[in-house]
Amino acid sequence: MMRRLKYLWLWPLLYFCTLSTYGQTNTTDTLRVLFVGNSYTYFWNLPQTIEAMAKSKDFAMIARKSTAGGTNWKQHWEGDKGLKTRQMIEQENWDIVILQNHSMSTINKLDQFMEYGEKLVRLAQSKDAQVVLYQTWARAFNPLMINQIKEGYSTLAKKFDLDVVQVGEIWQMALQLRPDLRLYDPDNSHPSTIGTYLTACAFFNYLTGEPANGLEQRIKKIDENGEVLYLSIMTDGDAVFMQEVVDLFNSQVQK
Repeated sequence: MMRRLKYLWLWPLLYFCTLSTYGQTNTTDTLRVLFVGNSYTYFWNLPQTIEAMAKSKDFAMIARKSTAGGTNWKQHWEGDKGLKTRQMIEQENWDIVILQNHSMSTINKLDQFMEYGEKLVRLAQSKDAQVVLYQTWARAFNPLMINQIKEGYSTLAKKFDLDVVQVGEIWQMALQLRPDLRLYDPDNSHPSTIGTYLTACAFFNYLTGEPANGLEQRIKKIDENGEVLYLSIMTDGDAVFMQEVVDLFNSQVQK
């Protein structure tokens, strides 16, 4: 279940202290978030999009990632593909560590999902970080996969009393309401730009405690040269719909 973030008491302070005279972030009160995952996390710059959404609402956040294509938590733990996940958790100060496993892990390798999920959870908690699980979605060819995905993440969450951002179930609701919504990349697995926007709305809501409704349809940031970089460009109708789906889902979960 998606619960309210334990750091929400910081929101009034963050709201007033986020920006200095020239609009620079006050890092003293900045929420530091590390995403651990694979291409479901790095496609279309999900962490940066969430960070930009937060900034657009004057919420100070730094979102970073440790990702490599096709990886699972075992590979993160063992440092495959040049990953430095354990070092990043051990050596840097994170308020939140968000864990996303391979999309088929709860279906094909549930024992491994639990074993290495527990290792990463314990490591992050030993560094005083709050651990949050990123529930992924079913592949387009079999929507029923969501049942095993949901069960796997829920089991791990219950063991450690963790929050789960229920992205997969939010996707399911969105597609039930609008089957025409192109959440998937052409491979029917990875997120499209639209899918990433929906996922970002879910994480924005969770991390800030603010409703997704009212977010901009064009998510942008300023690069090192002072140029505007567009991370996401949605139509107004699609943006509003996805924001409303996130808020509707959360309102139902909290009942």
